[in-house]
Amino acid sequence: MSIKPPRRTLVNALGTVSSGSLLDRFKVTGVGTRTADIQRWLQSDFGRYLLRHEHQVLRDKFPELPGYRMLRLGLSDDVEALDCFKQIHRFSMHPCEHNGNHAAIADYAELPLMSETVDVMLLHHAIEFSTSPKAVLAEASRVVVPGGHLILCLFNPYGPMGILKYPMQLFFNRAQYGFHNLRLGRVSDWLSLLNFHVVQIEHGAYNVPINSSASAEHDSRWERACQKIRFPLGNFYMIRAVKRVPRGIRGTAPAWQAATNGYGAANGLKRKVHTNNQHVKTIKNRRG
Repeated sequence: MSIKPPRRTLVNALGTVSSGSLLDRFKVTGVGTRTADIQRWLQSDFGRYLLRHEHQVLRDKFPELPGYRMLRLGLSDDVEALDCFKQIHRFSMHPCEHNGNHAAIADYAELPLMSETVDVMLLHHAIEFSTSPKAVLAEASRVVVPGGHLILCLFNPYGPMGILKYPMQLFFNRAQYGFHNLRLGRVSDWLSLLNFHVVQIEHGAYNVPINSSASAEHDSRWERACQKIRFPLGNFYMIRAVKRVPRGIRGTAPAWQAATNGYGAANGLKRKVHTNNQHVKTIKNRRG
């Protein structure tokens, strides 16, 4: 004889399962969880269009950054992003192996590098797809040398992909929309707390995320017009920040040395030295 559970308990159990599975769609699971799906999306027409504009900004705006070592932490395999820079030692890391193009397999929040060893670091959609964006930024701050450059490429919450993020996650559960919507001002505040100074901001890729072979290869009039006026509502934005160089506080002010050989410090003219006897003689002559 089987005993059926009460109807109230069964309804509550079904409701818990349904709401839990629905909320799981909005959780960011990490960079390395759905790498294959992300890679297939990047090979689509819109994915190639997005990468083309990101590479164009990297080549045009950040080609001459100084330094020897350059590290890329990206969303997936993208060898062309490393070729946009001119550092001698360029390498990348990823949480999981996909095509074997990475120098090491590592968690972005725990990089196997010594502190202050990288001159230029590119976070190519790495922080918004991470479970803890603050932890990834803190680790990047530890690795970058003082005076080094940190470049962040993120999806714009006010761009087409950022606006479509929640509806696409709710109805389709697409891997490319599983990211944190991080505003430009919020990321800039985090960088300031980590001792970085934001020196440059760029925007790009203004088309709606629809597959079109024409947009993947050529820019439309709308695209060129937005680029010309630097319209801040593109699909992505880039930040270039410089790590501040720490300097200690001096205990005493430097002492200024007096001018020697009778030369004045202001005009450099030689001054005649007068004695007390000469001054007395001058006064007597005037009275006589």
